[in-house]
Amino acid sequence: MSSSITDSIIVSNLFARFSLGTSLLLTAALNEQFYIALLQLIIAISLLTALASGLLLLRRSILLLCWLVTPILLLHALFTPGELLVKGMNIPISVEGVQMGAWFAFHLVVIFLSALVFSRLLGKQEWIRLLINIPMIGGWILPYALLFESGLKKNRGIVNREYAKWNSSDRKIKQLPDHIINSLTDMLGRNLDDTDELWHNWDQRVSSITNNRLDNTGDNLMVSVMLAMAAIFVWVLYLAGRG
Repeated sequence: MSSSITDSIIVSNLFARFSLGTSLLLTAALNEQFYIALLQLIIAISLLTALASGLLLLRRSILLLCWLVTPILLLHALFTPGELLVKGMNIPISVEGVQMGAWFAFHLVVIFLSALVFSRLLGKQEWIRLLINIPMIGGWILPYALLFESGLKKNRGIVNREYAKWNSSDRKIKQLPDHIINSLTDMLGRNLDDTDELWHNWDQRVSSITNNRLDNTGDNLMVSVMLAMAAIFVWVLYLAGRG
């Protein structure tokens, strides 16, 4: 198989995954039907489990979602006027508030997991490749994409190091601001070093990203977005017609 045919297959697969993620995320954001949202949730969990090769990421996501969903449920249940859920209670929890809060919380879970699937459908290098091939603004994004690629791992190491120091200390509350300031200071210094290194090795860094770049990648990206948006637009019109 020739190199050009192989590159075309890789790019087609890339944009197919991008279209899938875009459609899944936009449908999750715009949908207002419970059964469709439930189907999307099942699809998102299945894809996320397959893409992450296990349940660890899903468990962490559920733990994070608990912190996001709980305030939504409580605020809607307590401050939405309507029929009391249990009459005679001192805490005014309304039936309408519980229903509205449950729907918003469920909707947020579907959107969050769909976005997580979207982020996992493409690798880091593929995201950078897509961003730098966006027409008109790709050249402006390129240096930031390169700095993000080099700084992500270093900054994560700085945060993990400071977290380990803070976790092993006795006065956690008092020392927390110092560890946060140290993390930000070290990140700023590392980012300045990365910027200087990128400036001196610009040609080499750019060629490592754009060696496999095809001339029609930007056009493929725009077509992919347009097809995904068209599918969502038709779906929204269908739901509006039923309503």
